[in-house]
Amino acid sequence: MMIIKKTVQEIGCDTDPWWSALWGVAKLSKVFLCLALSVFGLYAGPWLQKRGHGIVIFGWQDYRASERFSLSGVRQPLAAGGIFEDRSFQFWAEAGLTNRWTGILSGSIPSLRYSDAGYRASSLSVGDLQAGLRRGLRHAASGWQFAAQMLLKVPAYSSRTEPRPGNGQADLEGSLLAGRSFPVGNRWGFVSLEGGYRKRWGQPSDQLRGEASAGIHWTQRLTFIGQTFAIRRVGSLPNSASVWNPLVVPSFDLYKFQASAVIRLKPDWRVQVGYGLDFAGRNIGRGRQWTVVLWKTF
Repeated sequence: MMIIKKTVQEIGCDTDPWWSALWGVAKLSKVFLCLALSVFGLYAGPWLQKRGHGIVIFGWQDYRASERFSLSGVRQPLAAGGIFEDRSFQFWAEAGLTNRWTGILSGSIPSLRYSDAGYRASSLSVGDLQAGLRRGLRHAASGWQFAAQMLLKVPAYSSRTEPRPGNGQADLEGSLLAGRSFPVGNRWGFVSLEGGYRKRWGQPSDQLRGEASAGIHWTQRLTFIGQTFAIRRVGSLPNSASVWNPLVVPSFDLYKFQASAVIRLKPDWRVQVGYGLDFAGRNIGRGRQWTVVLWKTF
């Protein structure tokens, strides 16, 4: 999900790899569970909000998976014809505390559903909440922009919720961000890069995370964006393929791609529509998702 500033020199995206929590369903009996997980992120580029200004984003995600990536990365159907669906309302806000410090707050309300030949479960609850800060390291009028970011994620749902919207533990993530805009003929394009380390308490494995985005302002009202997201576990995968439930042994690799278009409705209102696909991974679900996002700058 991208944030695009008011000028072509200042384009920012927001995806929450940071509140991208693990979505899943835990099957309690009869068969081993192959989990399909939706990892949705807001990608926050290095661009900052000016003091007293900010952005508020409301998004809707529709994720569906009927396959998984095995321990060796091979695509295979979920056990017993399983299907996992995640329809989530998501919120992301940024505000300029100073011209170099931006505050961040995000959350979600996921509606989760899992079904197979012998089991069904569904839930609706508040998901994970996330708060953090972004500090500008270089914020010149042109050229490369750099920033550092720290985000803390905590669960806001009961441990009895089933399917659970996450692993039920806290995460702390630090990342470095870089980006710039540049002319492409008579148009403007931009790139944004991000790399970070996510510390995860409890059973989940720590993670290395990377993101890359590129886009072009096709007209004054229309922008096209392509994004890739990478999550790499720290440590080994389970030794046995029978331990497929990431809520028990949440260790996985995942690589995603998303393409989207952003339409400017008014100077401070934009809408974004995107389609994403999990194209590679290990020990995790494989799915696709549609997203619709409405955001307002102030």
